[in-house]
Amino acid sequence: MPIDRRSAQTMNALLIRQAGLITWQQARRFLSEKTVRHRVRAGEWQRIHRGLYCARPEEAGERQMWWAASLAAGNGRPALLAGASALRVFGLRRFDWAGWPAGGLVLGVLPVHVLVHSSRPDRDPPDGVRVHRTRRLSSVDICPTVSPPCTTAARALVDAVEWAGDRAEAAMVLATVRRHRLVSQAQVRPVLNRLPRLSRRRLIEETVFGSSVEVKTERGEHPAGFTEGWSTGTRTASLTFGGHLG
Repeated sequence: MPIDRRSAQTMNALLIRQAGLITWQQARRFLSEKTVRHRVRAGEWQRIHRGLYCARPEEAGERQMWWAASLAAGNGRPALLAGASALRVFGLRRFDWAGWPAGGLVLGVLPVHVLVHSSRPDRDPPDGVRVHRTRRLSSVDICPTVSPPCTTAARALVDAVEWAGDRAEAAMVLATVRRHRLVSQAQVRPVLNRLPRLSRRRLIEETVFGSSVEVKTERGEHPAGFTEGWSTGTRTASLTFGGHLG
C-alpha cells in the first residue's frame, strides 16, 4: 500500500532531523511491516543495527553517528548524548591547557557516550557506543534545543569529569570548559545537588567554586587557566553548536 502524501512528508521531516536514520518503531508509524522489509531487501534502506535503518547513506558523517548511537541505545526512542560526547555536540573539539603534551587531548568521535535511565530496557549497543545508566535523570538535565538530543552542558560537564580515565583528564575537562565559559557556577551547583554519589565531587567543587585543589600536568605544571574564576551567573558565552538547533 503506497504511503500517503502527508505521512511521506512527516517521515521525510523525521529523516532530515535524524540524519537519514529511522528505527523500526518509527518506520511502522508510516509503513506496513511488508513495506519496511521490502525496502531493506531491495537495498533502499540499510540495516545498521537491530531495529535501526539508514535511508540516506549519503548523509554519513559525525552527526549521523551521533544519531545512530542515540537511537540504537534508546531501544526505539532517542537516548541522550552525554559527557564528552554532549560537549562535542556543543562545539568542543579538544580538551587542552597550556603545557599539556602535544597541545592537548583531541576529543574523539568514539566512543559515543549516551545516558539512559536505569528503568529502560538494556539492549546491546553498537560498537563504539558506551551506555551509562542512572537513576537520577530528570527533564532539567535535558537540553531541549539541540539535535541530536543530549544533556545540558552542566550535566555533560559533571558526567565527563566523572567518566574521565584519570584525575588529570578530569581536570583538563574542567579547565577547558571553564576557559570557553560554556557553563557557570549557578548551572553546575544544582547538578551536583541532584547527584550525591560522585567520586570526583571534591575536584569539581574545588575547581568550580574554589581554587584550593592541587592538580598538575605530568610535567609538574599547573594547567593554565585551571584556577581562574568561573562565571557566577546563569548566562554564559555560548560556543557554536556542532549539532543542529531545533
